[in-house]
Amino acid sequence: MIESDGTKRTLVIRRLRCRECQGIHHELPDILVPYKRHCVETIEKIIRGECVEVICEQSTIHRIRAWWAASILYFESVIASLREKLGVRFSERPAPREIVRAVANAHLWVQTRSAFLSG
Repeated sequence: MIESDGTKRTLVIRRLRCRECQGIHHELPDILVPYKRHCVETIEKIIRGECVEVICEQSTIHRIRAWWAASILYFESVIASLREKLGVRFSERPAPREIVRAVANAHLWVQTRSAFLSG
């Protein structure tokens, strides 16, 4: 993981097998966004347009903004569904970290890893 000050930190992620579905689940700390290298603090700053405070390349900033723009409608739909179906409460305008955590914990995170695997 790359922290907001630019330092790199290696984390150990626990992998757990579900006894019901037999699937493998990863236990991610709140400072991570699934499939992203930068911490959630950096990603939130980029989304809010506070790029002066971020230590990363311009191309990374562009990719993170593009990812967020492409994902936000899906995230908002998941949040609305969680509110309506399960009664989950969110703040009026949930922060990106709150959205990421809710979508990941609901097992609704879309990943594209299989698109890059060679057959």
